[in-house]
Amino acid sequence: MRCPKCHFENAEQSTECLKCGIVFAKYERSLEVHKPAPVTSTEEEPVLTRDDARRELLYRWFALPAALISARLLVSIAPAAVRILSMWIHECGHAVTAWLCGFPAFPGPWFTPVDTERSRPLAVMFVGLIGFGGFRAWKQQRWVLVVSSAAVLIVQFIFTVRLYSDQAQQLIIFGGDAGCFVLGSILIATFYAGRESAIYQNSLRWGFLAIGALAFMDAFAVWSHVDSIPFGENENGLSDPSVLTDLYGWGIKQLLDRYYHLAVFCLAALAVVYAVGLAQAQMEYRRSS
Repeated sequence: MRCPKCHFENAEQSTECLKCGIVFAKYERSLEVHKPAPVTSTEEEPVLTRDDARRELLYRWFALPAALISARLLVSIAPAAVRILSMWIHECGHAVTAWLCGFPAFPGPWFTPVDTERSRPLAVMFVGLIGFGGFRAWKQQRWVLVVSSAAVLIVQFIFTVRLYSDQAQQLIIFGGDAGCFVLGSILIATFYAGRESAIYQNSLRWGFLAIGALAFMDAFAVWSHVDSIPFGENENGLSDPSVLTDLYGWGIKQLLDRYYHLAVFCLAALAVVYAVGLAQAQMEYRRSS
């Protein structure tokens, strides 16, 4: 029996050391008491290095303005090519507006079929999905998403309960280019997603920024001048502006003002997002130093 303290060889089955006199059992217990506790790993958000923080600050200074300016130039240079991409945001605008009003719809290329009757199960399903998303955001303490979910639920309640079917159909038609402004702004705003999100980690924010800017500027180019409004017919029948003016009696100035004011509102919201995102990047840059 080797002594754990002085390493003297004692007889087998000995309970204490004949050389230093320690009791083996007590000595082992004393070692257990003084053994340091194991270090547990904690998951912490990675800290940006100074170079990463500087790069992110530059991105937040120039990415959004550069995307909007570049998109406006591309709309002027190659409007047909841009419209192939922005068309999907336009059709999603029709579909999302229809869903918020309680009407089944499915966005397709250049045309979105919408049912003529509301669907109560569809409305209940979307309330459940939005509510569940808001609950998950609340559990993760993502307060911006919580507020956004609550706002969408309020909008859905107003559109589904307070609007007559005829009013909802007008809003759905208006929601095409309105979707380019609203959905385009949401896609642009994803550029400021948190560093822990999949949008940031997988660099999806750059693609969303480009798509949102192109959709926004494509619609903005149309509704900035009365001469560019696409009245008339296309392969699917009357265009959206013609339906609103010819069938529902909207005035041209009223139509132009509503789209233009919505675009200005979305630009103002993006300006707020831009300022907040820039302030956050500046704070991270100071902390990294």
